[in-house]
Amino acid sequence: MFLIGGTLVGYPNSVPPLINHWTPAFPAFYVALAIPVGAWMASDELLARLRWVMPVTLATGLFVLGWLNLDFYFHRYYADPESLKSNQYRFSQENYEVQTAQSRYQASLGPEYDVFTVGQSPWPYDPAATRYLVAGQQWSALPNPSAELPAIRLGNKGLAFLFFRGSEQYQQLTYQLHPGGTDGEVTSHRGKHLFYTYVLAPAQVSALHK
Repeated sequence: MFLIGGTLVGYPNSVPPLINHWTPAFPAFYVALAIPVGAWMASDELLARLRWVMPVTLATGLFVLGWLNLDFYFHRYYADPESLKSNQYRFSQENYEVQTAQSRYQASLGPEYDVFTVGQSPWPYDPAATRYLVAGQQWSALPNPSAELPAIRLGNKGLAFLFFRGSEQYQQLTYQLHPGGTDGEVTSHRGKHLFYTYVLAPAQVSALHK
């Protein structure tokens, strides 16, 4: 039932309709479950000195499969809100789209940067995903930029400022308080604007001390 029905169930909320979520993966699950059972049954026919090969091969294969899934999910998977009809689903996917883009952008900077979200962001920050992608990076929200931007303590790390929708008016103030940085923009997979960035490398921050 799951094997046949799962592969035939459409997902009408999408344009074009998609096969529904996890159900198409059931055949792969069944194969994955059958392999160790078959290997165990066949192990009696193997020479005793070769029996270690099968469990080692299976363990290696499962490890590689798990690593590939994690790598794909955190580094290459992307949400596509434009493909959805329902506004409720679209909003949820937009939320995930921006969270993913922010985490990956912060990871591209590396741990030698302190990251600040300037103003009120309509999208919640995802610390768990960001910590998985980059360790040791400090992120802070600045909901009151006029008071908090001047109070930033300069250390030996670079600075990265993120400006989401509705916070663009604080870009000029950031430029004045922390001059010499580089403007940027992060877009979605389809090229839609997500947020602006302003980055000062560690060397540029050190120069501000002088």
